[in-house]
Amino acid sequence: MAALGKLVLLAGLALLAYTAYQATIYRETLRLTQQEFEGLPLPLLAQLVAAVAACLLGSLAAWGSFQPIRIADVPRVAVARPHRTDFAVFNHRGTMLGALPHMRQLSVPEIR
Repeated sequence: MAALGKLVLLAGLALLAYTAYQATIYRETLRLTQQEFEGLPLPLLAQLVAAVAACLLGSLAAWGSFQPIRIADVPRVAVARPHRTDFAVFNHRGTMLGALPHMRQLSVPEIR
């Protein structure tokens, strides 16, 4: 099953690259004939959808089977650690504004 999935994934990637090449050729043809680009033609969009679907299905098949998520038998107990404010440091760039003489007047407004 994994080998088939890898083959489908490879075919989907090749089809996706070919679709991108065809879209580039279509845009170049429109530019040379001086026509407005109104969107990709419907067969090219269908090919794009088929390529993306093949890539998705191929990657799911190549990855293997999904494993169930196991819930722990014994739940973990959340231990609340005390908040130690001794180590809280409030150091930022605003402390330097008061140290500069020309900024001291701007940083502290006078209230009259």
